[in-house]
Parts: sequence; structure tokens; C-alpha cells
Amino acid sequence: MIASVVTLGCKVNEYESQSILNQLKAGGYDICEGLVKADVYVVNTCAVTNMAEHKSRQMLSRILKLNPQAKIFVCGCAVQNNPAQFLKNPNVFALVGNAGKEDILNFIKKQNKTLPDLIHNKYTPTARPIKTRTRQYIKIQDGCDYFCNYCLIPYVRGRSRSRDMLDILDEIKNTKAKEIVLTGINMTDYKQNNKPALKKLIKEVDKLGIRFRISSIECMALDDEMIKILSSCKNFCPHFHISLQSACNETLKRMNRHYTIEKFMEIVKNIKANFPNASVSTDIIVGFVGETEKEFKTTLSNLKKIEFSFMHIFPYSERAGTVASKMEGKIDKATKKAREEKLIALNKQFKTKFYNQNKNTTHKVLVELYENGYSCGYTENYIYTYIKGKLKTNEIIDVKLTKPYKEGMIGELC
Repeated sequence: MIASVVTLGCKVNEYESQSILNQLKAGGYDICEGLVKADVYVVNTCAVTNMAEHKSRQMLSRILKLNPQAKIFVCGCAVQNNPAQFLKNPNVFALVGNAGKEDILNFIKKQNKTLPDLIHNKYTPTARPIKTRTRQYIKIQDGCDYFCNYCLIPYVRGRSRSRDMLDILDEIKNTKAKEIVLTGINMTDYKQNNKPALKKLIKEVDKLGIRFRISSIECMALDDEMIKILSSCKNFCPHFHISLQSACNETLKRMNRHYTIEKFMEIVKNIKANFPNASVSTDIIVGFVGETEKEFKTTLSNLKKIEFSFMHIFPYSERAGTVASKMEGKIDKATKKAREEKLIALNKQFKTKFYNQNKNTTHKVLVELYENGYSCGYTENYIYTYIKGKLKTNEIIDVKLTKPYKEGMIGELC
């Protein structure tokens, strides 16, 4: 019997889907990924925005066009948030939220449709992910204690809990990937024995001799000591994706974000001083509750001062149950759209400038795939690179970047 895992959402979901694939394989299924013909589908859903939840529901319809008789198992954040929206579909024969992904075969066997309780007091180990990618995600933490006013994640993922460091290091030692990405719901809060431990983990990971990245992180984690540690690492890839959300202090305060734009800018300045060629990217929410035109202009002005490499831009999406959903001052769609377009235009400028700064520079690119006549992969500083011709995948090669192209740059072999 063929089982396919379909993943929506974040890098943590990607990691967990790879674990689910391994469990299915151990259970005797022939496994595959994505929207392909199969008998059983596991849909790992997302609920970070209304659109993400809509896409999760929509995926079931797309599956049934491929196979009207498909048996569908649904898990993840959208299920945790609202299981009823999936139970309406007669082809959904089992579901679970986020707790239970580590025991997927049992839920499928029992055709379970009752969500288990979220675990708050300890990290739940999962099966090691099956390797299907050249870059391997390594999950180090789950859940979040920050409770930003716009965010649903603490309610659907539970409280912060950290994975045992020795288990993380053992998984990295045994991966065949040439690059790993440390990821979590809120990696900033990684702890061991109830004490902050992200700095120690990074030191230990670097000793393993494998090229590594850190995924999205909060600015509070990037103090002077952390920057010093990262700059001393031999295998760290200088790409910093730092969640900002707004570049206006008044908006940040309403969001319940615990830093000022001045502090954030100071941290970015320190990163750029220590990593002159680093990529520094961010997430921006536009049109948050109560965002005035003056506040938006302040955000726009401060973003121009920071000059990110690129930004992920999200129109504010109200999530029922969050503090922001009860706040006054909702922004109309037309205003949000107009502001979003200004940020998209600014983002295009940022990317173009960053690419031009990297012209005629040499980088090490991990070749990940071949498509449309190009071998493709990322530089250390996260520029997607297109190299003419078919090269061996999962190899790191020296490349000279020559010019912007599509969503990255053309590279030539050195």
C-alpha cells in the first residue's frame, strides 16, 4: 500500500513529516511525498494564518481529485486549532493534532478521531527523520511561552520544551546530509536542565564538522556573546533570519513583542560588523490591529535604515482566541493591501542590492537539485544559485556569483 505525506507550513513541520515517513516505512507502507497518487495520505497542516488553514483544508480536495477513494489522515496545527473542519470530510478516517505525531501508526490503526492532550512538561522524542533532502532539518525544541498577541502557535503547539542535547548531536552525527538546519518553534528558548543552552549547543554542533544554519530566531538570543560564538564557528553559514514583525515601537508594544526597534537595529549592526557578507532577513506583519498611517511610515523608514537582504511580508491575519482578536482598531483590507504593496516594492530593492553586493564574490554552494538546465543550491549566505549544467547533488562546490537571475543569482564554477 502506498502512503504519501503532504506538508504545509514551517521547517518544524518538514522535520516532523520526515519522521512520519520513517514511521510509515517501518509500518510496511511504500512511501512518497507530496501530491502524488497514493492509497493513504498524511496531511501535516498549518494554522499560522487563515490562509494557511484554508490551504490545509483545500489540500484534501486536491487529494480526492487524484484518488476519490483515498484514506486521509490529518495532523498538525490546523487540526489542533479546529478538528471539526476536517471531520466533515468522509475520507478523513483518522486525525490527531500535534501530540501524537510520534505514534502515527497507532492512530491510523485505531482510526482515531479524538485529539490527545498537548504535552507541556517535556519534549516528546520522535522517530528519526528519513533522509530525502540534501539539507537536513534538525528539530531541537517545540512549543512557545511568548504569547505574542497575534499568534496562535502557543495554543496549538503547547508550552516550550527542549530536546536532549546528546540526542540532537547523535542525530547530526548519523545524518548523511552535507548541511543541517537547527530548527524549532522558538529556538531562542532552548534549554537544558531549565537553563539557557543554545550557545552551548551551537558550540557542540560546530565541533561535528558539518555545515550548519540556524532557522528563525528572536533578536534577544543574538547578544554580543552569541555573535562572538557564531563568528568563531568554522562551519556556521552566515544567514540570520530574525523575527521583527514591526519596525515601530508602538506597534511592537501592542503585539506584546519584548524589544524595541532601537535594540533590534543595534543587534543587526553588530551582526553586519562581524559578518560583512551575511544575509539578514526577517518577517514583517503589515496592518496589525491599531497600526496607524504614522506607525506604518515609521516602520517603512526604519526598514530602510536596516536594509535586510529580504523580508517575508504577511498581512495581519486575525486568529480567534488570541488577544489581538479582541482588540479594537482593525485595519481594512484595502489599507492593508496598499501597505503590503509598499513593503513588497521595498523588499525587491533590498534583494536587488544584496545580490549586486555579491556580484563577483566566491561562495560554497550545496547542490540540491537539477532543473531546467541548471544545478541549483544555496550559498553559505543563503543566495539561491543557478549553475549551468548537471552537477552531482549533495556536493559542496566553489562558485563565483555573476549576476541576479530569477529568485537568486547565476553562478560559475571556479
